[in-house]
Amino acid sequence: MKHSWRIFEFILSGIQICCGLVILFFVYITCTEYYIFLWKNPLVDHQSIVQMALRTNSTLVIVSLIAISSALLLIKNVSKGWVMSIITWIMFVVILIINSYRLNLLNPSALDLVSKFILGVMAIGFTTIVVLLNNIEFRQKYKPTKNNWIVIAISITALTALKFL
Repeated sequence: MKHSWRIFEFILSGIQICCGLVILFFVYITCTEYYIFLWKNPLVDHQSIVQMALRTNSTLVIVSLIAISSALLLIKNVSKGWVMSIITWIMFVVILIINSYRLNLLNPSALDLVSKFILGVMAIGFTTIVVLLNNIEFRQKYKPTKNNWIVIAISITALTALKFL
């Protein structure tokens, strides 16, 4: 593998770790807000609020943990890290699209033209990273098998289905 692709791999791993930690931080803030709401409103149905908090954030927690662990495995040159990185970046695009669609349904004025442009640039950037991870250099290094592609497809399908629950 060329030195420039190895540097790309390290930079990508750092970005994945940062993204995973940022997602976990925002999930923590969201769950804290749910519990503050419950504390201030004791007559509200606690069980339904907690279930909603778990449903809306479970996919984010799983994807962020996959992002962090795949980055560490990618640094160690383990092929599972490459597979998990593909899953991570595709799921970032899927989550970005689903969340922006849901936000637009709830409040169409929440996303102005600049926000939509930024979301589009982010989706294109994440997709570009997936394409770069499928470069011939990475495929020669990690030698993905048919089973790896099946794992990627099943994981993306399962995580996307979990996001819709």
